[in-house]
Amino acid sequence: MARILVVEDENYQAMEMSWMIQDAGYSVVGPEASVEATRQVLAQQRVDLALLDVMLGDETVFPISRLLDSLCTPFIFVTVCSPAALPAEFQARPLLAKPYRPADLVSSIQAILKNP
Repeated sequence: MARILVVEDENYQAMEMSWMIQDAGYSVVGPEASVEATRQVLAQQRVDLALLDVMLGDETVFPISRLLDSLCTPFIFVTVCSPAALPAEFQARPLLAKPYRPADLVSSIQAILKNP
């Protein structure tokens, strides 16, 4: 079962996303709400994919996306930001715009993990 890390600082959205992931048959890691908490999780656990909110309180998730790149772990930005608002190095990365439909979240995950 694929392990999906949820990085989202809004508690309700984090829990809703986690339920959608579980309902689709995946295992949820987190949710985590800060860069430091996410670093600690990634130091201890392997994940197959990460779902990243761009803004985590007053910090951005970009240190985590760089860390995930170094670990060769795919990720999807789940955000209200447009791709143009992302640093150039991440503008071509998968992005799911909030608000999204549950089916869109699941199909985005499946496209990355190549699951039917």
